[in-house]
Amino acid sequence: MNRACRLGVIPVCVFLACFFSFAARHRFIDGDEGFYLLASRLAMEHKVPYVDFFYLQAPLLPYAYDLWMKLFSISWFSARSFSAALTTIVGLLIYGHVCRETQKWSAGAAGVILFASSSLIFAWFPLAKTYSLSAVFLFGAYAIVARLTPQSSSWLVASAGLLFGLSVDTRSYLAGLAPVFLLWIFRHGESQRGASRVLWFLGGFTAGIAPCLYFLSAAPDLFLFYNLGYHAIRSDGGLIGAWRSKLHTTLTVLFGAENNGGQFSVLAAASLFAILALRRRGSATLPAFSIALALGFISILPTPPFVQYFCLCMPFLIVAAICGTAEHFTSLRAAHPRWAGLVAGVAIAAFVASSAPSFGRYLFTGENVIGLNGSRDAPNWTLDKVTEVSKAIDQLAYPKVEIASFWPGYIFASKADPSPGFVNDFGWGIIRKLTADETAKYHIVTLTAIENAFGAHTPRIAVLGNQGNVPHIFEWERILRTNGYVRARTIGDTSIFVFSSGQ
Repeated sequence: MNRACRLGVIPVCVFLACFFSFAARHRFIDGDEGFYLLASRLAMEHKVPYVDFFYLQAPLLPYAYDLWMKLFSISWFSARSFSAALTTIVGLLIYGHVCRETQKWSAGAAGVILFASSSLIFAWFPLAKTYSLSAVFLFGAYAIVARLTPQSSSWLVASAGLLFGLSVDTRSYLAGLAPVFLLWIFRHGESQRGASRVLWFLGGFTAGIAPCLYFLSAAPDLFLFYNLGYHAIRSDGGLIGAWRSKLHTTLTVLFGAENNGGQFSVLAAASLFAILALRRRGSATLPAFSIALALGFISILPTPPFVQYFCLCMPFLIVAAICGTAEHFTSLRAAHPRWAGLVAGVAIAAFVASSAPSFGRYLFTGENVIGLNGSRDAPNWTLDKVTEVSKAIDQLAYPKVEIASFWPGYIFASKADPSPGFVNDFGWGIIRKLTADETAKYHIVTLTAIENAFGAHTPRIAVLGNQGNVPHIFEWERILRTNGYVRARTIGDTSIFVFSSGQ
């Protein structure tokens, strides 16, 4: 990296940190964040994922957020700040990698601008979900592998494998990218050296997935159910099925208004142009595009598929597009200095401007945001409103008292504990596909058992709102009232019910 690129590191870091901190503070809460963060709080209390509570992802995220919140605080803003910091690191890695490959600070800055203004990035990376954490590890592994030389240390190869393993610990299906890494390592080394490097990479990868291996050996049935079995029965399409839905999602990613699909298409087209027409297949463009392509294929496999899964493709598409076209742009600029710069500036400005509607929806209006019922519902999903509910719980309940919240996010920042079955709100959707023994084994409490518990007035406090995946929300309000619970507090569309013995 030359001097001009090094001088740009600090302003780039400040810009990314400020922008993504703002996005993290104002982005409406996604429903999944509730169970991720409650799982992280339970990990702080020495509860074990899979064994002690329902957790349907690879095991690293709860422990990563657990460590962060031990250093800072248990709050929504603290957790989101960690996500913003992780997203900032990904942006810095993109800047450094592009600068190193192109030797141009302007190319690195362009990569950062595209990264920050990508709808799939600011909408999904600054959340307390798996995306930003897995992206840090995955992009770090790519950046190391892409710049390997014959003189590179074997330990460097092993460190790439370690980072890749940690990304799999965060989001298990990323293991499907292993062939891309192994093929690139083997093909870009001498035959004997390439085979040796593959072994070093696999050694680092094995060390990286140690958490997965630990849980697999300690509780194989539970680990396999939560990482595979649940996802195979969560919908009628099976683990890999519902192809019409997958086609619709693919078209939405490429062309739809949700998350600004045009950005994805433009970057993919620019990358393909660089690879096929300009023959830019060096240490940045081709491997980055290969990872993005493989990630796109992997992301469409789960049933049901969601557009947000494709956010992990964006850092690699940005690198492939920028690095692939940088040399061609330099030659154009030499031939047409006035017009080349103008065209590049207009293209970047158009990319940024295209994000304005998405930025407004995800941070201010809530219109057409998955999980929200339009702008009227949006105020229920702000950090301030959810924190207000948690504070109200603490005013009504003693610390460590078990309460029933039909969305786990309200319990996370409170001092209360979740009643059995209320750690994760996704279990209720698969009850009809499990036996009674299986629901107990997988820490899922049936709706009948919940109704009986309210009849016995345990727990004595219940939180009911428009959040969560529980069916027939108005029916649950009737059940609570019938069993002597009264509404003690209302915040927005969320109500806290307390059992009153005088009823």
